[in-house]
Formats: sequence, C-alpha cells, structure tokens
Amino acid sequence: MMTQADVPEVMRVQAGCYHPSMLESEGAIRARLKTVPDLSWVAQANGRISAYLVAYRSRLGKLGALGAPFNVAPDPDTLYLHDLAVDTACKGQGMGPLLVRMALDRACSESLAYSSLISVQSSRDFWERQGYSIWRRLDARQADQLRTYPGQAWYMVNTLK
Repeated sequence: MMTQADVPEVMRVQAGCYHPSMLESEGAIRARLKTVPDLSWVAQANGRISAYLVAYRSRLGKLGALGAPFNVAPDPDTLYLHDLAVDTACKGQGMGPLLVRMALDRACSESLAYSSLISVQSSRDFWERQGYSIWRRLDARQADQLRTYPGQAWYMVNTLK
C-alpha cells in the first residue's frame, strides 16, 4: 500500500513517465491518497519505489477531469484506475501488470462488475493486453471530462463479471 511517506518517490516516478502537461501536484496526490488509502499501491525495485497505481470506486461511464478530486461513488459498480506509472528503468519487468492484477483482484473481492480508466500517451495497447477495451457510450458531460486530457485519450472498460 502507498503511504504519505511514499509521495515524494511517487512524484519522481510520475515526472519520469508523463508529459509535463499531465503532471499532477503533490497536493492532489496526497489528497487522493487520503481519500482512498486502501486503493493506492506502490511497487519497489532496487530498494526504491519504481511503480504506483491509484484507483477509486466509481460508476461505469463516469470519469474525472485531469487534476480533479476523486468523486468516490456511494454505490460503486466500477473500480476506476486513475493513475498507473512505472519508472522507465523498470519497464518490461511486469510491475504495471502486477499492480493492475492487484487492483482487479480487489475489485472482484468487492463484487464490482467493471474496471475503467482513461488511456493516455499511447498506452491503449498495454490496456488492451490487460483486458480493457474502448467504451464509446459516454454522455456529453463525460466526453467533456475526457477532453481535459491532452493528446489522444480513450475511456476504456474491463468487464469483470
């Protein structure tokens, strides 16, 4: 599990993985960790944090704008994977899929029917290998939220049941 003490290393990993226009503030990361401490994970390699995943409970078809606070659903049916990042020095070692599997196991243990996410920075193929596919039924408000992400962004869903 991620702790508040891990946030500086999470910031380092984030900075190495994302375009500057997509970086989220330390305050936002700390607030999200406080909101969902049970759905925030880190993975280590060589004694340091090398990957992280932050998720929250949501509803199918609902997504958050870039930088927005988590809107945790009181009646969730979906585990929304907000942010996965793997240090470039550790790419190809299976850390990303391992963290995704942990999150999906958690979603299944909570009887959530779906997992969803926004694929950015040409990550669509990775997410498809994890069982996700593009979901094109966003309402107008949610489509506007998707457009807050720079470049090509896809809302993707994995049906768990």
